[in-house]
Amino acid sequence: LFHNLFTNGIVYLNLGFDLHSLPANWLPYIPIFGQALIEMGTSRQDDVRLSQRIGRETGGIYPDWFTSNVRGSSHSAAFLFLHAKAITKQAGELLNILKDLLLDVQLDNRERFKQILLEAKADMEAQLIPAGHRFVNRRLRARYSEADWASEQMGGIDYLFFLRQLVNKVDNQWTSVLDT
Repeated sequence: LFHNLFTNGIVYLNLGFDLHSLPANWLPYIPIFGQALIEMGTSRQDDVRLSQRIGRETGGIYPDWFTSNVRGSSHSAAFLFLHAKAITKQAGELLNILKDLLLDVQLDNRERFKQILLEAKADMEAQLIPAGHRFVNRRLRARYSEADWASEQMGGIDYLFFLRQLVNKVDNQWTSVLDT
């Protein structure tokens, strides 16, 4: 979709991937995968150089996921987004970076992946007390709609349990994590 809005010379690009094409048991990987796309590096640039390139050439690239019920349907909308922005003259470089992220990402760096995973786990655990009511609400709603169930898998208590198991799996069964 294109929105012809005045943005003062800034290109905002939201690249979305429909999550319905994935098996349901892969949903918990989506937040980590989105982060890994941005933070793992490519075959030509390690994670530090890639981060510097993104910072120098763009206004940022951020992964996010979205779920929503669809009115009048039992199905939902579920997407992984890469939100990106750049000034108009850097739009070509923004697209080149996105191409590198999507086609040339290196997901086999065990230590970097574990670092991303531990940060995600720590963030989730830090939210438990101050936002416990949101976790309870999300968990209760997961029984009633596809979108809320997917939201629980990618950002609720089930997701926290998944992260804890994945940390252990990275330590003890790295090859099986790579195969997934």
